[in-house]
Amino acid sequence: MDKRFFLALFLSLIVIAISQLIFPPTKPAPGLQSKVATDSSASSTPRGTASSTAAAVTKAPVITSPQSQRIVATDTSAATGTAEITAVNTPKVIFRFSNIGAAPVSIVMRDYKSRASQAGGLVDLAVAGSPLLAYRLVTPTDTADLAKLPFSLSRATSVGGDEVLTYSGVAKNLPVSITYTIPSDTAASYVIRVQGRVEGVQGQAYLLAELPKSLQPTEADTVGDHRTLAYSFKSQRDHARSILFSGLDPGEKTLEAGPLNWVAVKNKYFVFGILAPSGTPFSEVTLTGGARTSKVATTASASVVQALRNNTFSFDVYAGPQESQRLIRMGRDFDHVNPYGWRFLQSVVHPIASKVIQALLWMHNRLHLSYGWVLVILGILVRLALWPLNQSTMRSSLKMQELQPKLQAAQKKYKDPVQQREAIMKVYHDAGVSPFAGLTGCLPALLPMPILFALFFVFQNTIEFRGVPFMWLHDISIKDPLYILPLLMGASMYVLSWIGMRNAPPNPQAKMMGYMFPVMMTVVLLNMASGLNLYYTAQNIAALPQQWLLARERAKARPAG
Repeated sequence: MDKRFFLALFLSLIVIAISQLIFPPTKPAPGLQSKVATDSSASSTPRGTASSTAAAVTKAPVITSPQSQRIVATDTSAATGTAEITAVNTPKVIFRFSNIGAAPVSIVMRDYKSRASQAGGLVDLAVAGSPLLAYRLVTPTDTADLAKLPFSLSRATSVGGDEVLTYSGVAKNLPVSITYTIPSDTAASYVIRVQGRVEGVQGQAYLLAELPKSLQPTEADTVGDHRTLAYSFKSQRDHARSILFSGLDPGEKTLEAGPLNWVAVKNKYFVFGILAPSGTPFSEVTLTGGARTSKVATTASASVVQALRNNTFSFDVYAGPQESQRLIRMGRDFDHVNPYGWRFLQSVVHPIASKVIQALLWMHNRLHLSYGWVLVILGILVRLALWPLNQSTMRSSLKMQELQPKLQAAQKKYKDPVQQREAIMKVYHDAGVSPFAGLTGCLPALLPMPILFALFFVFQNTIEFRGVPFMWLHDISIKDPLYILPLLMGASMYVLSWIGMRNAPPNPQAKMMGYMFPVMMTVVLLNMASGLNLYYTAQNIAALPQQWLLARERAKARPAG
């Protein structure tokens, strides 16, 4: 039993440590591209338009009080030579839009500080010189690049207090209007509603929305933040998927067919996504790997296709933190924008991780405790929930120990395998013990492992834990700078194993693993999130009293020597 148990834990450890190397993210094979993708995405120089890779507007400087400001554009190909930046200030976000391309160029979040530089400042998703959205219009006869087109702005406030920006322009002799509505409701603080109309189109037309080619790093470990850059999308017929920038070779194109509920670009903690309205899904998205100047992929591109209906298009934009509750409120399974677990484990890990994070949020909100104490309480609750199972398993184990002399006698008495098996089953039957009791004895130790695995993924990119202090820790989402928790976790695991082996029959393999496994787990968790170590340490310490009581019960049941 002990041998199987430690082998199972060891294999679980191997899965955590090296499965990303063994099972790298697969690259979907490009499918047959539609006519829209052939005309607009697959061609490097679409007919009748210049390449859209260059943005026509620079990132706006920080604006504190003025509602708009004029700056000189760096791209002299723009018709007017200047870009007008309009700011919309909300309690949580500062949105900035440019009249060149009629697109958002900056989204500053008031509640989150950037850690990417010593200068600090607030988190801004936009990369300097690149808009957050760029549009192209595909008609039966031509393709119009709206990214360099100057628009005129009309600004108003709705009856409900929403800010409404309407940009109007003419592309290829077709009047185009794009309206942005910024809700005043604080529940929709990071949401922009987009509606557009194209007049005079003959035949089916399509909008191509270009997502950001990158996001501004926000963490002190900028290289690590860049490694998490990925495009996510949700097909109506399948689970949400995520493709890392590093999973796309430079120039490689991958077509993901629709219908799609949403497409997003994300880093470790923040996401910029466009969500299709109900009944009007996106037709497809083409992902293209960007050029690399180092081993880390920092750029890529995503072109999302939406068919115009009655010459109109619409979608929602979410640009903000990957807060679980906010993403759930967006609907359309947008909370799966950051699926937990590697791809081959997502179907198992994601449901557990989602329940774990919901439980942590519920406890945090109801008990009004910091997430550090919530993790401690969760670890204790898990052990308390397993207490009855541990008791039952231990008693089965004690009966197995009592049966060992009889089982050994039956094995010696009968050499014929059939007779030996029948004699062993009779011993089990007479004692009222299941022959599978040895296997079930491992369950109490294995049952907490799914939660531990789930927390391993949760701590990688759950923004609720970002910057949360606990005792000497200034941030439970990163490693313990003093390495106190990993060492305490290893020590508590060793004490737990040592007590468990007391008064037990000699088992050299179990004794060896009792020394090796705490060391291995300490090494593996040494540089992982301190919150993960905190949870595991609390769980180990909570298990000590029961382990001690079970050891005493085992000593009383042991036959006198």
